[in-house]
Amino acid sequence: MTPPRWANWLLKTFGHPDTAEEVQGDLLELYDHWVDTVGERKARWRYSLNALKLLRPLAKPKSSLEYPNPFLLSPSMIRNYVKIAFRNLSKSKGYSFINITGLAVGMACTVLIFLVVRHETSYDQNHANGSRVYRVEGENLNDKYRYPGTYTGMVNALHNDLPEAELVVPLLRRWGGNTFAVPNSDKRFKESFVFADNALFHLLDYQWVAGDPRTALSQPNTVVLTRAYAEKYFGKTDVLGKTIQFDNKQDLLVAGVLEDYPITTSFPFDLLISFATVKNIDPNFDFNTWNSRNDNFQTYVLLKNDINPDQLTSRFQHIVVKYMGKDVLAATRFYLNPLSEIHYGNNLGGRSANLPLLKTLSFIGLLVLLIACFNFINLSTAQAFKRAKEVGIRKAVGSNRWSLIYQFLTEAGLITFLAVVLAILLAWIMLPAMATTLVVPLKSPDLFTWQTALFALILAVLTTVLAGVYPAFRLSGMAPIWALKNNTLPEGNQWFTLRQGLVVVQFTVSLVLISSAFLINQQLTLFRNADLGFNKAAIITVGLPDNKPAKLQALRSQLIESPQIKDVSFSLNSASSEGNWMQGMEYRKGAKAKWLQIKTQMKMGDSHYMDTYGIQLLAGEKLKDTDTSSASFKVIANEVFINRMGISRPAEAIGQRVYYGDGQEFATIVGVTKNFNVNSLHQKIDPTLIQVVPNNFYQASIKLQSEKPTAETVQTALTQIEKAWTATFPNQVFDYSFLDESLAQAYQSETRTAQLIEVSTFLAVLIACLGLFGLATFTAEQRTKEIGVRKVLGASVGSIITLLSKDFLKLVLVAIVIASPIAWYAMSQWLQNFEFKVDIEWWVFALTGLLMGVIALLTVSFQSVRAALVNPVQSLRSE
Repeated sequence: MTPPRWANWLLKTFGHPDTAEEVQGDLLELYDHWVDTVGERKARWRYSLNALKLLRPLAKPKSSLEYPNPFLLSPSMIRNYVKIAFRNLSKSKGYSFINITGLAVGMACTVLIFLVVRHETSYDQNHANGSRVYRVEGENLNDKYRYPGTYTGMVNALHNDLPEAELVVPLLRRWGGNTFAVPNSDKRFKESFVFADNALFHLLDYQWVAGDPRTALSQPNTVVLTRAYAEKYFGKTDVLGKTIQFDNKQDLLVAGVLEDYPITTSFPFDLLISFATVKNIDPNFDFNTWNSRNDNFQTYVLLKNDINPDQLTSRFQHIVVKYMGKDVLAATRFYLNPLSEIHYGNNLGGRSANLPLLKTLSFIGLLVLLIACFNFINLSTAQAFKRAKEVGIRKAVGSNRWSLIYQFLTEAGLITFLAVVLAILLAWIMLPAMATTLVVPLKSPDLFTWQTALFALILAVLTTVLAGVYPAFRLSGMAPIWALKNNTLPEGNQWFTLRQGLVVVQFTVSLVLISSAFLINQQLTLFRNADLGFNKAAIITVGLPDNKPAKLQALRSQLIESPQIKDVSFSLNSASSEGNWMQGMEYRKGAKAKWLQIKTQMKMGDSHYMDTYGIQLLAGEKLKDTDTSSASFKVIANEVFINRMGISRPAEAIGQRVYYGDGQEFATIVGVTKNFNVNSLHQKIDPTLIQVVPNNFYQASIKLQSEKPTAETVQTALTQIEKAWTATFPNQVFDYSFLDESLAQAYQSETRTAQLIEVSTFLAVLIACLGLFGLATFTAEQRTKEIGVRKVLGASVGSIITLLSKDFLKLVLVAIVIASPIAWYAMSQWLQNFEFKVDIEWWVFALTGLLMGVIALLTVSFQSVRAALVNPVQSLRSE
């Protein structure tokens, strides 16, 4: 049976000469098959039809859409890359776990740090005139100490001598020692508040619920509340004309209600009292003093348009000379700090951000992420020999280098994507702990915003590029001849050196963090155990709503009867406090001698002050409660003060007169104390005077009998203190604090730094050890036959473990040598922030190096022991 002849003739005549014979042969084979399956008649029809289809005039070219698109980034190629990537992840589950886990931890840290930094840098950004708002700050040029508070006289001085200022706005904050109550109600609250005037509402942007910003704080005895506080006191916001009672003695008329502030403000004032009221509450307040200042009195200015604050230096020099005297100019300067920077220092909102801590936090987060990326690079390049034949075959069948690069980058991108998903989950779990540690008001919804999503996307792309580019280019650069021979690398030494370098960097970072954590904890231990020059143990402090002598004497009489209470003192503040009173003092040895200017910390306390705090008297006598006459002021000086006077022996200072800044009034030194830390240990001990000034007694300090009281004893004492308090100050809110806990607040930044360093150290070491474990696994796999041969020749398990571990331990030793000077320099710079600091000892670095060596040895030994115990028969029979 033969096919139709006319069909054969058409193929020979009109078919393509190069393929006609081949096509005809294929059709003949098909014809025989069709005859057997469908019969001769149908076979002849099929043969004729296919012959016609294959003629050149009638042949239908195949659509290009039916061919796979060879473009590298086409959907077909991307699907292929993703498919291969999933296969490789599944094939190397252990390495994939290490890479994904490491990257996820690093990226979770980075996302959390982004949330913190974004929050802290968003403060005070919602004010229309924010770029023109500044705070007037001062600096003691001798001590290099900056302070946010100004002299009260600065307000009038700026009105008169700074025409560039459109507004001058004073603010005076009073912290939580006062009781506010609703008349004829049991609603009483201990509150902080701020004295302000209407200019504040033109300086900053406020949303009003009720009231007129032009007049709300014009009159005495008026108050403006926020919506939350209006509802807190009255249960509603329609409260204009209502009355709030201040300390059971002063009625305040509600003149306005503000919308609640955003969290990101440095001015979270819920109670604003008019400055016209200040004399009714504090009769001794002076609006024109240049002798003393308080950090709670701050001055803000709104500059006119197009005024450069840096050009106002001469204006402030003129103010210093005019109001404080030419002699002060060499030691004092004033400057303008922009609104955008106020959140990073002392502010009236009470919560500030530590800019160096934010920078340190960001840097550590970057280091942790880099360590994770180095793991990816190391493990990807280490596994190159497993991918060698794959690369060789792909190149042999025509794949170009860029297609291989895209393939490897796709694998890196897939790993990064999985890591991002895991990182978001980890960040969600870790966010509450992070927010608590840093005292940042962040919640879970802050994690799920478009800004965070955009940051995560950018982070994923950067991580893919950072971790994936080098392995992609190196793997794709293998020559086919090398790859098909299954050599590990064409340039093996360079690759091995790269892995060594990255491992060294990882452990260097880990060692620096471990050393830093150790030294920071040493410094914190110094803070806790340092001799402050006074006794901080077992002292309870209570704010005083009234400092009339009769009231204070009644309170003291009741308290001292308690067997749990040893002594009671009334004062402005504690022996060490952040809110200190600075006073300008003058002294000269003779009538013709030059006046010495001494910036002095004033400690205002009664005759029991030194006994309550255990301050040691070196010479002279203690103060009496009657030492209050302006004709015979008496003071006790510390050693630093008399040294500034030029006196070295305490006894020689007794009887010397020192003058207040105005040069009119003087005080006589009747005693000299041993130095005690009036500030935190960040600062050196200032010249200090103790003086009896009853009008400034705002705190009671209550010393318990036992230095280490039990919880039961403390509770009994607190019950007795509250009973005496209620009897002396009825209708007031009782509140207390422990002195040692209050002093510890000064070191919160360092405590947070220590906690963050510890967590970062743990994560960095964990990620580095995961990478080291992966490399040790790779090394053991690569040297399986070598280990088998050595064991056959008599090598012991110990020698095999040493063989596999020594190279890694050498890298740790190199990291110790590099990390020690880096850690020493970094911690030396950090310790410059403290006047009192620990010494950096050599053994710290030796100890951390030993610890890191042990951790690395344990990590490597697990795989080394496992490889050494394998039966050589199993390792050698694989051929």
